Amino acid sequence: MEPKYLTAAEAASYTGLSESYLAKLRMGTGPQIGPVYCRIGLRAIRYRRKDLDDWMDSKTCGDVVANRENALIGGTI
Repeated sequence: MEPKYLTAAEAASYTGLSESYLAKLRMGTGPQIGPVYCRIGLRAIRYRRKDLDDWMDSKTCGDVVANRENALIGGTI
């Protein structure tokens, strides 16, 4: 059975992102909004696997070729 909560290191490995990038997203200083996380005490950060999946799914851009063809047909690029 896989754990429900992942450490920051495990979340980084799971998403393919660096721990430092996830930390920057948690700070909320940039234009990107990061995945939902839990803070336990002062330093312990945990991510739910489902929240990571939902966040990654929200970043899906679709088929680039199809989007480009649709833009060309509609005349907006």
